[in-house]
Amino acid sequence: MIQPYDYYETNDSIAVTLSDVKRNIELIQEFAARHEYRVFWRGQMNHEWGLISSLVRRLAAASAVDDALLDRVEWALLTEAAAWITDLDQDSYAYSLAKLAYLQHHGVPSRLLDFTADPWMAVFFAAESMDDLDGRIFALLVRPDDILETTPKGRPWRKYKTNEVKVYDPETAGLSFARVAAQKGVLVVGRLPSTQPHRTAIDRLLKTERSLLADEVRRILSIPFKLSKFDPNLGQGGVPAGARSPIGLTFRLHVDKRSVRRDLAGVTAGKRISPPGASVMHRSVYPDAAGMVEHSEIIRGLDRGVLVMKSAKPRGRKREL
Repeated sequence: MIQPYDYYETNDSIAVTLSDVKRNIELIQEFAARHEYRVFWRGQMNHEWGLISSLVRRLAAASAVDDALLDRVEWALLTEAAAWITDLDQDSYAYSLAKLAYLQHHGVPSRLLDFTADPWMAVFFAAESMDDLDGRIFALLVRPDDILETTPKGRPWRKYKTNEVKVYDPETAGLSFARVAAQKGVLVVGRLPSTQPHRTAIDRLLKTERSLLADEVRRILSIPFKLSKFDPNLGQGGVPAGARSPIGLTFRLHVDKRSVRRDLAGVTAGKRISPPGASVMHRSVYPDAAGMVEHSEIIRGLDRGVLVMKSAKPRGRKREL
């Protein structure tokens, strides 16, 4: 059986230092600027995971997934959510994509995939935990007119072409989520991928490269772009000149994750690689009560029966505690 990593391997590169990560980010950004693309990023903690939305992943565990099934389940969830969640009565959630953004933000499975406009935020997510496993970074390059800055009516993605991907910017569209704003988050939407464009992967049993079947593609991707070969050793030629939007690129993060987190937080003992002044850590990435419950060292210590006395400076203006 073809696994996601078999597909990535054909197009993969490996960053073994944080300086490699910085160089890869800069090469992709330079390519995007030269060709007038916008680039968005995603980090995953395990380099072998598929690029699969939460809803498609759950459906695939129970059944073969196609667009008709995904559309039916999505509509059932939207209908139930409208009857269940009073927040969705607000005018800002009048249309389906805004409702899906709300559900995604609150952990309800949807077809949407979280990306970010900040590459270093993606690096944080790739290095957030699972310290014994390599992470993975994805870059998605699209044309500016494929970015949705207002919420469309209906569910137009049901009629998208099989190579069409849109990037929804919920904050610009008027939706306010503290966590999404902190993460510079966007949401990627599209139909399920098909066998076109043509995709191949290494079949480890046959020890050869072969074409992917539709079901195999959908175990690896839930949005319809094709990964292009990314070779940073070629410098500005590291992305194929013939690549066309939507362009998918990826590289593996084979760097000690603890050192990555320290660098992103600005507490590294050596020369800092991530942008000066950046402070990417759990407190800034998850600036809400749920984030504190999950990531507070004090609370996590109490869960283990250990008293951890650690404080952080209040945000913004000095406030009385």
